[in-house]
Amino acid sequence: MRTNDLTGRLTSKPAPFESTPATPRTGRKGPVPKRRYQEGLFKKENGHYYSFFYRDRAMSDGTSRSVFTRIDLGRVGEISDLSARRERDRLRQLINRERGSVPTAPKGETFEEVAKTYMKDIGPQLAISTVRQRQSHLNAHLLPRFGSMSLMGINVPTLQRFVTELSSKGSRKSVLNLLGTMNVILAYAKKCGIRVLDIPEGSLTVSGDREGAEAAYFKHADVRRIIATAREPYRTMFVLASVTGLRAGELLGLTVADIDFDRLLICPRKQADDRTRALRELKTKRSRTPVPITQQTATILRDYLKQAWSPNPQNLLFPNRRGRPCKRANVVKFGLHPILKKLGLPTLHVGLHAFRHGLGTALADAGVSPAVVQRTLRHTDIKTTLRFYVHTDAETQRAALQSLQSSDYYK
Repeated sequence: MRTNDLTGRLTSKPAPFESTPATPRTGRKGPVPKRRYQEGLFKKENGHYYSFFYRDRAMSDGTSRSVFTRIDLGRVGEISDLSARRERDRLRQLINRERGSVPTAPKGETFEEVAKTYMKDIGPQLAISTVRQRQSHLNAHLLPRFGSMSLMGINVPTLQRFVTELSSKGSRKSVLNLLGTMNVILAYAKKCGIRVLDIPEGSLTVSGDREGAEAAYFKHADVRRIIATAREPYRTMFVLASVTGLRAGELLGLTVADIDFDRLLICPRKQADDRTRALRELKTKRSRTPVPITQQTATILRDYLKQAWSPNPQNLLFPNRRGRPCKRANVVKFGLHPILKKLGLPTLHVGLHAFRHGLGTALADAGVSPAVVQRTLRHTDIKTTLRFYVHTDAETQRAALQSLQSSDYYK
């Protein structure tokens, strides 16, 4: 590959593309800042495809000089026009990165502007929990880092440095969630016709914990001890959590009208928002699936409504003293953890969700079909059920092995 400067004189091959920043040119006016992002020229001349760019060239006195450079992309007939243009695009990214340049963002095309458009246009279509998560990702990490950048400046090296910094502070799952928010915004920008660099799948290396700590769950025997020790309304609350697998927000958002005693069903319609104490939409469409209960559970609920329940404006099944939804943190702090401590059970990272995990595990241990476990927990994907909600311990494994070994197994 040969290059020509503006005088047309033949020069040697350019230095290999490296990301080492060049020294700014100095003169009477002092240091000259890096030049703006350049698109470069593309021409077909004398049977060759050429690309023209300004490149920083080191001088003998230790300074650098910006030289207009012609790069031969290949001979016409040996390389297609499309391949030549792709090579030109690759060189443009490398050369601009050499010079420390990022593309100037047209109006409305900075990451912050596109993110705001995404949240305005797409946000109302998402679940409230998803909107809250993505807004948190934007405010805490993405906007401070990429807010003023053009989308064409967000490339693999830029994202990899960001990922590496985050991996030293947070979990792998948190990093992947942040990248998920970044990806949906970039994908929306692309749909809107805004130029975005392609980030190939698998091009980023994310280290950290691969699986994370196993979620807490209650064994069947421990659930019985917890319920026997609890007082109302926690007793009925824990009964429902352990036999229905309702999520904490769904449990605390139940109303009396959600209980169908005739058909022995609980039909969750809303979930309690911990921040606003208001009732909002459920997590997924599958969350609206009615949950069957037994006659015994129905009797417990009837007794609770007669003896311990207090009427309230929203007819909540488990209202606080002001008639509003209980806050899950308070239920765990004042209702669950004191019981766990009394029974000698661990409390670290243990909340109401442990009942849901315990139900999935108990059903699996009882030999229930995985499809039934999935439907009971109302998961969209059965992989979620089997991977995260079915737990085993040494006792369960030992009992399973014992059932396979007859008395003459070793003879």
